[in-house]
Amino acid sequence: MRFLALLFILLLLGTGHAKTVVVDPSGSADATSLSGGIFLAGSGDTVFIRPGSYSGATVDRAVILSGSSESRIRGPLIVTAPGCKVFNLTLEGGGQDPAVLLQSEDGLLAGCLVSGTGMGIRAAGTNNTVRDCHIAVPSGAGIQVVGKGNRIQACTVSGSIGIVMNTTTGCKVEGCDISALRDIILDSSTGNKIDRNTLSGSGFGIVLTRSSANLISNNSLSGDFVSGIDAANSIMNDIEGNSISGGKLGISLRSSEKNNLTKNICRKTERAGIYADKAEANRLSGNSLIENGNGILISGSINNSLIANNLTQNDYGITLRGSIDNVLRENRLSANTHNLRIDSGESSGVAFSPSGHNFYYQDIDESNLAEEKPVRYLVAKSDLTVPEDCGFLGIIDCRNISASGLNITNSSAGILMVNSRDCYLANCSVARSEKGFDLVECTSGLIKGCRAASCRIGYSAEGCEGGIFEESDADLCSDDGFWLMNSMNMRIQRCSAGSSAAGILVQGSRLCTLQGCTAKKNDEAGIQLISSHKCTIQGNEASSNGRGISLSGSNSCVLDNNTAENNSRDGISLEQLSVADVLSNTARKNGQGVFVQSSKKLIISRNNLSENSRYGLRMSSSTDSNVTENSFYDNEIAGINLVDCSGNYLYHNVLADNSVQNAADNGANQWDAGPKTGGNFWSDHRVQGNPGSAGRTIPAKGVDRYPFQDPWGWR
Repeated sequence: MRFLALLFILLLLGTGHAKTVVVDPSGSADATSLSGGIFLAGSGDTVFIRPGSYSGATVDRAVILSGSSESRIRGPLIVTAPGCKVFNLTLEGGGQDPAVLLQSEDGLLAGCLVSGTGMGIRAAGTNNTVRDCHIAVPSGAGIQVVGKGNRIQACTVSGSIGIVMNTTTGCKVEGCDISALRDIILDSSTGNKIDRNTLSGSGFGIVLTRSSANLISNNSLSGDFVSGIDAANSIMNDIEGNSISGGKLGISLRSSEKNNLTKNICRKTERAGIYADKAEANRLSGNSLIENGNGILISGSINNSLIANNLTQNDYGITLRGSIDNVLRENRLSANTHNLRIDSGESSGVAFSPSGHNFYYQDIDESNLAEEKPVRYLVAKSDLTVPEDCGFLGIIDCRNISASGLNITNSSAGILMVNSRDCYLANCSVARSEKGFDLVECTSGLIKGCRAASCRIGYSAEGCEGGIFEESDADLCSDDGFWLMNSMNMRIQRCSAGSSAAGILVQGSRLCTLQGCTAKKNDEAGIQLISSHKCTIQGNEASSNGRGISLSGSNSCVLDNNTAENNSRDGISLEQLSVADVLSNTARKNGQGVFVQSSKKLIISRNNLSENSRYGLRMSSSTDSNVTENSFYDNEIAGINLVDCSGNYLYHNVLADNSVQNAADNGANQWDAGPKTGGNFWSDHRVQGNPGSAGRTIPAKGVDRYPFQDPWGWR
């Protein structure tokens, strides 16, 4: 060990007045105990400790203690004299006492093996150096520093806590190899330097709590960290040039402000490379964020600056959630699953925002690039046309903004529009994004001729009014092609939604119109309305879906002239409705043509409900509806099946050649409208006259008293 050479030089230099006192437990030297050897030595003398086991002692004079790893000192070694040097010893603490207590200044502890149960080394004095030591304390702190200006250099530390600094300043930890549950802690400490250390563990790498103006630089951190570098309630620290790999978070800023994060590399963290929560006025510049959950995640934070960061291959490049007035300049986002995400989130930032719109107020200019194209983020602008060269488009509190021909990929929202009016998007394409087109509380806009492919949701409108989606397509969306939520007077016309989980979903919205649309090959419903009242569904085609057209809890809607074919379950599904008009629709070759559950006051008229693999019309627990002028041909079980229904009128329907039976009913329903108006046509019940007078019994219960001789004989 190099400290043996250093010791030899020191001994040569000390041949004048200095002497060497030798300690040996066998009695063959100057002293048998460490305390005895120190008593015999004077300032500047050397106490050489031969192999053996010794009790701890107090070093109250400026001596040099040296020995070998076989020279074991059990019990605290307390250094109270300035300028002491301790080399190449094995130091063992007991109980909660530290193995070494440095109470004085300008001391040196080097080349030692230090162990204990409560604490390895406590540096309470000033300007001491601990160098090239191996410290192992399984359940306590390896080194505690409370004095100023102490230096920990090139040490190996393991245990529950590696190094902890409490209310101190001017200290350094350099070139150490630390593996602990918490490697380095700075608590209420200022002006310290943590540099060029290698840290590994499963808890926290470097923790700053209520600490300021510290330099955390050029450290290498790897392991299953909760957070590699964690700053809480801390200000004005410089965190630069660190390399962090793995764990949950790379660098986290919690309730911290005015910190500088510069040229750090964070790779393969589960949640975020850099994470800020309730953080203010921090500067993040020149960092590289690679293969993380989020490259940079800013949550509930305000006035932070993100400058010239490089973000690639992350799930999300930059995320701003529930945050306000952050500045983005010269950031490069490429090959992330989603380059840029800005939303209100579920954030603690709600406390400082009087309006949800404020969460979209960010200062983002065109120097930021997404897939090598400028990010265009417009706030409170009007009467502008957006250039085609665009990697992300945000339109916030704007009026009369136009964009056409945009081609955007890999974004959270490819085109984000918030609280804007009369904006026009034409012939734009968005792919591989969470939401292709994301509209929040917008009014009277038009999206025409656009395409969203391989997104989670193709087109989303939440809290919007009077907008139009026209001649636009959504394909291969993992959730919905089109999604309207809590909106009013929206129109989706001549659009298509295919090969998605759901085609068109309208939820909690009123007075909306779906017209001339096509919904094909969606896993769930082609068109679905949930709690959406007074909507019109007209002239649409829904085929080869799980369900064709589905309404649940949506009252006073009109379904007119739609086609629902080859859907695996229902062509048209109506559940828990009060008042609906189902008119002139075709529901053929589905599992069931029309399914009605727990509904009332429906008008089901002039529909073709034929060739379905089960029933043309199946009604359950439903009342007070009229079923008239419908065709029921060639359904494989029955044309009409009523279960636990009452008060319904069924007449002027054609029931022909349904395989098992034309109809069945176990409730109290009316199958004709009297002798003048008559009942229905039955292919399995021949009568004379239109209507006739030979009643047709309905299996299970009920009778059509006035069936017709001819199909459509009532016309």
